Amino acid sequence: MRSHYKIVHTTCDTGWGDLEKRIFNESVWMDKNGHQVVIVAPDGTPLFRRAKKHGFRVYAMSFTPMGRINNYRELIRIFQNERPHVLNAHGHTDAKVALAAAQKADVPCRVLSFHDTAHVRNSWYNRRMYQKMSHYIFTTTDYAARHLQALFHLKSTQVFSIPSGIPASAALIPRETARKDLALELGCDPATRFIGYMEQICRNNGVTTIFQAFRQMRSRTDHHLLLVDHGPDNHRTRHMETAQKMGICSRIHFIEWEEDTRAGYRGIDCMVLAPEDIGGMPDNGVSRALLEAMYCSCPVIGTRTAGIPDIIQHGITGLVCDPGNASALSDLVLDTLNREAATLERVHAAREQVRRFHTIDAMGRDIIRIYRLHQVKRSRQQGFEHNFQSRE
Repeated sequence: MRSHYKIVHTTCDTGWGDLEKRIFNESVWMDKNGHQVVIVAPDGTPLFRRAKKHGFRVYAMSFTPMGRINNYRELIRIFQNERPHVLNAHGHTDAKVALAAAQKADVPCRVLSFHDTAHVRNSWYNRRMYQKMSHYIFTTTDYAARHLQALFHLKSTQVFSIPSGIPASAALIPRETARKDLALELGCDPATRFIGYMEQICRNNGVTTIFQAFRQMRSRTDHHLLLVDHGPDNHRTRHMETAQKMGICSRIHFIEWEEDTRAGYRGIDCMVLAPEDIGGMPDNGVSRALLEAMYCSCPVIGTRTAGIPDIIQHGITGLVCDPGNASALSDLVLDTLNREAATLERVHAAREQVRRFHTIDAMGRDIIRIYRLHQVKRSRQQGFEHNFQSRE
């Protein structure tokens, strides 16, 4: 039985969002625990640069539709040269060629990581990818796992919900210090307190609903609303225009996103996320920002969509309401701010949940457990153990 694996990750994505952070953080954990990692990604992207700087073996590949045949041939050469035990394909475009190439090169374990929650078309090629090319499907939400299992008639032992883990931290900045530093940075009175939205601002993340809730509660609290602006979709101007029309812009602040936002979570009195469905379907996974807030002992409030119900148990680790319900959201925020004892109890439960189940360590152990179970299962078939051992 092998104790260490060589893993190839592929992605066609070019940004530095949750997907790319997931690949990099998982790879660093694997490296620290004795596994080998190879990353195939578009040249010059943040993931490519960080992986190369870290010392991972990297291959540049654009994964454009026009280059699919060349990508397929090059991936076969990569797999034959690297002889990995596992392929983990993360993007829809790269998965189409990476899984086929890995199957051709006889990579023993093939994983398709599905990072979205939007529905997948039941096309012949998708059926081939999910049913034939992949041994396992990794999703980030229970909703997506159930959807794929039902759509492609997959067994529960083929689809696993493994949300992205967050790094653990030995110490956190004191809350009062973080709050005062935040007020100073924004040019506010040192006594100012904040409600926070610290997630990528985009069309379906419910920022307008949060504004509506804030307008309803502003006469009952002196809090300001803080929004962290980051990601490829910058909608700050449009949202500021909305805030001006609502007459609430004097107590709304935007700050630029930074790599380490934990001081921000410590400086706000609660974190609010209110994503909405698109066309009746969830469009978000488990929010990394939400997990970070929970780990930092920041009270959390969300809506019942996407991956939020996977991690917020209403009344236990946070509070949730239906998407688009500004009045209910307003009530939950005020409840969180005014009922300190109940809020503190939820905060302790949320931090413990993240510490036990949602750190990078927990995620890495879950993934390795699946690889090992796969090895045991396949070792019963003739020649499989030799196949693994011959790749040392």
